[in-house]
Amino acid sequence: MNRIQAVRELPRGGLLIFTRQEPVQFGIPPETIKDTMATGVPKIFVVPGAMFSLEKGISLAELEFPVYYHFFFLKQKVQVVCTRTQKQRIQVILSEALFGPRNLTSLGAEFPKGVSTPGFPDLKAEMDHFRTLPVNERRKKFTLSDVIQFHVFDRNGTVRIQDLTIQLDDRGTCTIREKETLVAAIPVTRPLIPDNPVDFSVQQVFSPPLFGITTLGSGHGFDPDAMTSGMIIWINQRGIMVDPPVNSAVDLIRLGVNPKILDAIILTHCHADHDSGTLQKIMLEGKITLYTTPTVFNSFIRKSAALIHIDRSRLQKAFSFVPIHTGEPINIHGAMFEFNYSFHSIPTIFFQVSHAGKTFIYSSDTRNDPDHICIMHEKGIMSKSRRDFLLRFPWDRDVIFHEAGVPPIHTPMKVLTALPASVREKIYLVHVARDQVPETSGLKIAPTGLSSTVTLCPSAGPFQAAMDILGAFLDLDLFRSLPPEKTLEFLSIADPQTLSSGEVLFRKGDPGDRFFLIISGQVDIMEDGTPLTTLSRSDFFGEKCLFSDQPRTADAVAASRVNLVGVDRQDMQTFIRQTGLEKTLRHLSIFQGKAMRNILDGHPVFHDLTPSQKRQLFQMVEPVTLPKHGNTVLIREKEKPDACYYIHGGLVKVMRTGREVSELAHGRLFGIQPVLNHAAESDYTFSARPDAVLFRFASPAIKAFAENNPGVFLKLCSEAF
Repeated sequence: MNRIQAVRELPRGGLLIFTRQEPVQFGIPPETIKDTMATGVPKIFVVPGAMFSLEKGISLAELEFPVYYHFFFLKQKVQVVCTRTQKQRIQVILSEALFGPRNLTSLGAEFPKGVSTPGFPDLKAEMDHFRTLPVNERRKKFTLSDVIQFHVFDRNGTVRIQDLTIQLDDRGTCTIREKETLVAAIPVTRPLIPDNPVDFSVQQVFSPPLFGITTLGSGHGFDPDAMTSGMIIWINQRGIMVDPPVNSAVDLIRLGVNPKILDAIILTHCHADHDSGTLQKIMLEGKITLYTTPTVFNSFIRKSAALIHIDRSRLQKAFSFVPIHTGEPINIHGAMFEFNYSFHSIPTIFFQVSHAGKTFIYSSDTRNDPDHICIMHEKGIMSKSRRDFLLRFPWDRDVIFHEAGVPPIHTPMKVLTALPASVREKIYLVHVARDQVPETSGLKIAPTGLSSTVTLCPSAGPFQAAMDILGAFLDLDLFRSLPPEKTLEFLSIADPQTLSSGEVLFRKGDPGDRFFLIISGQVDIMEDGTPLTTLSRSDFFGEKCLFSDQPRTADAVAASRVNLVGVDRQDMQTFIRQTGLEKTLRHLSIFQGKAMRNILDGHPVFHDLTPSQKRQLFQMVEPVTLPKHGNTVLIREKEKPDACYYIHGGLVKVMRTGREVSELAHGRLFGIQPVLNHAAESDYTFSARPDAVLFRFASPAIKAFAENNPGVFLKLCSEAF
């Protein structure tokens, strides 16, 4: 067999290696099972050295659905090749996904009257029910050892499975041999996820409704023709992502949805087809607010920390968690939400929303089957109160999104087809394959995509223009700390403008007489016809005119239809006078530009930042002036550094207990670890040579930046120094 032909890149990621014995998959990103179902899902999976891609925000060890497929459909175990440490991490991940949390002693605290609350569930009994299977005319709870067989690399980095020998060398290269024949050699640098970079210069703009639902995916985890279920709930034109499917957050950017307006996530439960995209969204720009119950949250943290291989307390800093208390209304973005636990194999929440005189309910994953629920009560698995609560599903809501997955853990289609026609008309099916829906049922699958958004209330009427300006203004970190009266002042001086795609706002050499803030759309900042950067919602430009009479230094051209506001130079100078904005904008006017962008692009983390994130860096960067002779100590061992440093040129020595341990050059960052670690003492001394070119980031500023941009935070946590 030709070695080149033996390795195939799967469309969704991972590598399929063909051997005469059987196929082997190396790397397991989410949903790759959909790429192999037609030809045969591999039974042997090799876990790569990195189980999680920090760059893409995606798991490379999503074994949950291969386990389901082989165990429930083929009645066999998955074979997993990994290191001993990886085995322990995978056991944590799969235990949470398959069996749910072990400890539910604090569940009562999530209910208004504790365990006495009407409808209070015995989640342990319900989970045990789904976990119990018939075996040899008896029922037993299946365990991890029933579904997975681990093959751990020995001290020589070798695993043997019949005729296959899988080896891992010191450089991280994985080789697969069949008998004595080399089938594949996979270096640690081999990409395992298709390279599909985010383009921030999209040509379209989406205007969200005041209240509506955009379906991101309506399929289930085994449906190769559809994205797994997930949605956006639009409230007052801001988006709350519900179980975002993997890659959906990135796809939305390409479709013209600015990530700043998607600032919250509702996580219903911790199955891979519902939580895989959550980490990816968290890794993008801005800090996300996560809404779920403490039970689901703790399960997510245990699972995610094991996947990323990071301390749980550090991971929790990556987002803001708002604990949900079931049965109690909670205001999210101006709408009233109410959450409760559904009937599923692990703790899962469903919810309903009331806003602008309309109502919506999402069933989430559940077995909403009245006959089966009654049997569960008869068997003592659920109380009469819990049974009655589940049987009172509110079918009278204006819009109903209901799952119709594959039993025994989902709702049978016959339950939904038996509903009255007036109810079926309001239902949008999710978590379902198209061929599962009877043609004459009167049921419909939720249409996916922004253009198919289900709108319950379109706009805010006469106040819409002011809301648009205020939304962009308050999304900008620079303005957020201003007192309320400054917001009103900005509204009074802001002059709304609309540009068509390709329209020129100003040219290089034009007088600099206005400051601009983008409300929606994209603007290219260009030099000699070449885009330098693309700006979008809540980005501003033209700040140099506030501190200098020099003309424009670049062109500004609309990359799409653009709504923005312009503020006359004199009005903006008055607005920022005697505020912190004046100092910040003056600093930006000096350091924000092509030269500094090129300098910071030398670091892999800084290179991948959004234009808005780069602007935040420009606000804090400071050049370092070094003496012309002798080395300069910048950070001392066992002292708390007041800054971290970026090397643009020259060399920096790294010392520990008086001995040189390393030498750092262009593109390296140092001093960041103690800054991120609660201003801890440095383990090293760093001294720069006279010819070094360095830039400084003060500790409080870079720490705040990292904590407000979780993807950056998690990537910087992997820095050596």
